Amino acid sequence: MKPCLISKEVLARQVYRYHPAYRLAAFLLCCFLLAQVPFVAWIVYERDLTQQRQARAAQLATDTARIGRERKGLADTEKKLKRIQDLAPILRARLPISALLGKIEQLAPPNLTLSKITIDAEAFQPIQIETGLFQAPRQIRIEIEGEEPVQGGAADPSNKLAQALLLSLPPGSKIADNSPVNGQRYKTFRLTLFAPTNGNYYGLGVTKLATQNSL
Repeated sequence: MKPCLISKEVLARQVYRYHPAYRLAAFLLCCFLLAQVPFVAWIVYERDLTQQRQARAAQLATDTARIGRERKGLADTEKKLKRIQDLAPILRARLPISALLGKIEQLAPPNLTLSKITIDAEAFQPIQIETGLFQAPRQIRIEIEGEEPVQGGAADPSNKLAQALLLSLPPGSKIADNSPVNGQRYKTFRLTLFAPTNGNYYGLGVTKLATQNSL
């Protein structure tokens, strides 16, 4: 076949197909395209990650708005809870008077006559809350007066009552005074104890509420 019968386009394609320089260029182009695959994969990954972040941010914004609306509805409840928290020191500074009187009656020996029981609050601490200034006691003074028969060599009934009552009071309680005055047939006594207001008074028979429904 004569070369003059072959067109220039066919000759050019043959040169592109078999010439080493063009083969090298094609090889380099393929390598370049293959090198772009990780970059394209990274771009796709970053786009998916960005979409996930945007979706998460939108969900968080929705949840924040919902929580804000719910909290606005609970504003009155939060205010009441804050008031209860402010009143907590005052509510803790209480003494179960009826339980204490019942324990004294239970522990008093039969040969001991009680004539006067005084329970008073002392050592006040000012507490500032929303509605004003309150004075909360930190200590309770318990004073018991009465008579006991004169018994030579026998155990002192008033001291027995003092020790038994001290065991029933919360830790930190103490006997401040126990001064009997001798008489002919009877002797009078004055027993004074101090107890903290924020102590554990379960020893007096006070039980803890098991559930809120018990209120």
